[in-house]
Amino acid sequence: MGILDLTIDKVKEKIDEACEHGQISNSERVLSVVAGGFILGCAVKRVLKKPLTAVSCLTLGAALVTRGITGKCAVKGALDASGESDEKDVTIIEHRHFVK
Repeated sequence: MGILDLTIDKVKEKIDEACEHGQISNSERVLSVVAGGFILGCAVKRVLKKPLTAVSCLTLGAALVTRGITGKCAVKGALDASGESDEKDVTIIEHRHFVK
Protein backbone atom coordinates (compact mmCIF):
# COMPACT_ATOMS: atom_id res chain seq x y z
CA MET A 1 0.00 0.00 0.00
CA GLY A 2 1.23 3.41 -0.87
CA ILE A 3 0.97 6.60 1.11
CA LEU A 4 -1.99 7.73 -0.99
CA ASP A 5 -3.94 4.54 -0.23
CA LEU A 6 -3.27 4.90 3.49
CA THR A 7 -4.40 8.53 3.42
CA ILE A 8 -7.60 7.67 1.56
CA ASP A 9 -8.36 4.86 4.03
CA LYS A 10 -7.82 7.21 6.98
CA VAL A 11 -10.15 9.82 5.48
CA LYS A 12 -12.82 7.17 4.82
CA GLU A 13 -12.56 5.93 8.42
CA LYS A 14 -12.89 9.47 9.79
CA ILE A 15 -15.94 10.18 7.62
CA ASP A 16 -17.60 6.89 8.60
CA GLU A 17 -16.86 7.54 12.27
CA ALA A 18 -18.22 11.08 12.06
CA CYS A 19 -21.29 9.89 10.19
CA GLU A 20 -22.27 7.64 13.11
CA HIS A 21 -22.45 10.63 15.45
CA GLY A 22 -23.88 13.20 13.03
CA GLN A 23 -27.61 12.63 13.55
CA ILE A 24 -29.94 15.24 12.07
CA SER A 25 -33.49 16.13 13.10
CA ASN A 26 -36.61 15.21 11.14
CA SER A 27 -37.15 18.76 9.88
CA GLU A 28 -33.58 18.85 8.53
CA ARG A 29 -34.18 15.50 6.86
CA VAL A 30 -37.31 16.73 5.10
CA LEU A 31 -35.61 19.95 3.99
CA SER A 32 -32.60 18.01 2.71
CA VAL A 33 -34.76 15.66 0.64
CA VAL A 34 -36.87 18.50 -0.80
CA ALA A 35 -33.87 20.73 -1.58
CA GLY A 36 -31.89 17.81 -2.98
CA GLY A 37 -34.78 16.76 -5.19
CA PHE A 38 -35.20 20.31 -6.47
CA ILE A 39 -31.48 20.60 -7.25
CA LEU A 40 -31.52 17.18 -8.96
CA GLY A 41 -34.48 18.23 -11.09
CA CYS A 42 -32.79 21.46 -12.15
CA ALA A 43 -29.58 19.57 -12.92
CA VAL A 44 -31.34 17.05 -15.16
CA LYS A 45 -32.80 19.92 -17.20
CA ARG A 46 -29.32 21.45 -17.69
CA VAL A 47 -27.40 18.30 -18.66
CA LEU A 48 -27.24 19.15 -22.36
CA LYS A 49 -26.90 22.94 -22.04
CA LYS A 50 -24.29 23.16 -19.27
CA PRO A 51 -22.86 19.70 -18.53
CA LEU A 52 -20.21 20.80 -16.02
CA THR A 53 -22.71 22.73 -13.93
CA ALA A 54 -25.18 19.86 -14.21
CA VAL A 55 -22.67 17.33 -12.90
CA SER A 56 -21.87 19.45 -9.86
CA CYS A 57 -25.59 20.02 -9.21
CA LEU A 58 -26.28 16.30 -9.58
CA THR A 59 -23.59 15.57 -7.00
CA LEU A 60 -24.90 18.15 -4.55
CA GLY A 61 -28.52 17.07 -5.01
CA ALA A 62 -27.67 13.40 -4.56
CA ALA A 63 -25.68 14.18 -1.41
CA LEU A 64 -28.59 16.14 0.06
CA VAL A 65 -31.11 13.41 -0.77
CA THR A 66 -28.81 10.77 0.75
CA ARG A 67 -28.38 12.92 3.86
CA GLY A 68 -32.13 13.28 4.21
CA ILE A 69 -32.90 9.60 3.66
CA THR A 70 -30.24 8.22 6.01
CA GLY A 71 -30.55 10.93 8.68
CA LYS A 72 -26.78 11.00 9.11
CA CYS A 73 -24.46 13.81 8.11
CA ALA A 74 -20.70 13.29 8.10
CA VAL A 75 -20.00 17.02 8.04
CA LYS A 76 -22.25 17.74 11.01
CA GLY A 77 -20.76 14.81 12.92
CA ALA A 78 -17.23 16.03 12.27
CA LEU A 79 -18.10 19.57 13.35
CA ASP A 80 -19.85 18.39 16.51
CA ALA A 81 -16.96 16.11 17.43
CA SER A 82 -14.34 18.80 16.91
CA GLY A 83 -16.36 21.45 18.75
CA GLU A 84 -16.70 19.37 21.92
CA SER A 85 -13.01 18.73 22.43
CA ASP A 86 -11.71 22.20 21.57
CA GLU A 87 -13.91 24.36 23.78
CA LYS A 88 -11.98 27.30 25.14
CA ASP A 89 -12.90 30.23 27.32
CA VAL A 90 -12.61 33.31 25.13
CA THR A 91 -12.79 36.92 26.29
CA ILE A 92 -13.62 39.56 23.71
CA ILE A 93 -12.43 43.09 24.35
CA GLU A 94 -14.01 45.84 22.33
CA HIS A 95 -12.49 49.29 21.91
CA ARG A 96 -14.49 52.15 20.45
CA HIS A 97 -12.88 55.33 19.32
CA PHE A 98 -14.91 58.37 18.35
CA VAL A 99 -13.35 60.76 15.86
CA LYS A 100 -14.69 64.27 15.21
